[in-house]
Amino acid sequence: MVTEEEFYKESIDANLYYLRTLRDFCINIELSFYGNNPYKARAELLARKSQDLGREIVTQTNGKVPSKGVNYEIFYTEYTLPTEKLTEKLFNLNLGTDITEMQLNLTPTDTFEVNEEVISKMTSINERALSIANDFIELAREIRDEMTSNNLFSYSYPTMYNFMIITVELYIGELNRLKERIKKDPIIALDTEYGYNITAFEITSFLRGLIDPNATSYIEVLNNILNEIYPQLLEDYNTLPLSPENQQNLTERSIAVIRRIRLLIRNMLRDLLDAKLYFIIEPLAIDNFYRNINYFLYALDADLKEE
Repeated sequence: MVTEEEFYKESIDANLYYLRTLRDFCINIELSFYGNNPYKARAELLARKSQDLGREIVTQTNGKVPSKGVNYEIFYTEYTLPTEKLTEKLFNLNLGTDITEMQLNLTPTDTFEVNEEVISKMTSINERALSIANDFIELAREIRDEMTSNNLFSYSYPTMYNFMIITVELYIGELNRLKERIKKDPIIALDTEYGYNITAFEITSFLRGLIDPNATSYIEVLNNILNEIYPQLLEDYNTLPLSPENQQNLTERSIAVIRRIRLLIRNMLRDLLDAKLYFIIEPLAIDNFYRNINYFLYALDADLKEE
């Protein structure tokens, strides 16, 4: 069983990370449809709910959040606000960047005073977050199925929806674990690692397909990760017997490739904001990918001293 303090801290981390991720996914869906569309309207509503609940968490915690989440840049990065503003400019959107500005002033701490009232409020937040996440899964599956049946046109593609669904399912799993106050055991941890490796592979694949084809130096690295590193790593997760030695080996290899992807995306973001690199996707999505990778390292509790 997790303690009340662990429940509180882990709830803050999971919700602030995933609610922003959900908001970004909804923005991607909004931009995938031209003109008035019921899916677009549903995505807009879920984006607003995600952002409002994230704002509520920051308010209720008085801006105090676990230092680990801040250190790993899972709530926001140095590129989040600039990519939001660039996305607003390019797509004539109002993203409500005030939540990002609020988060820039978060106070990292490792000590929380919890009581029955605080736990009750966080339990309520988790329940509402679970409802938003389930609504998003329903929306994303519906759009994906309509697209694959050739009944719907979108400027996105089914694999992007699969990625979003997998990511939000990980969120739902985390919320359900917290609801039951269950600690992560080695099997759950290994399943989670595999899930994040799948999402990291998908992110790398998306970047390869969305990047300017003239960016040959980036493409070379992306191809190496996709074609030489990940196939064997993912196979080993599925086939190696569960043992402490194998688990440690898989975790270390995961950390190595995720660090490489993290450095790659960070350089991409810098070039993107300097107008030296272009993607056929909103700039906000690249920062979303970056935070996703940061969250994976956070989940592995990997040291970030490679900077």
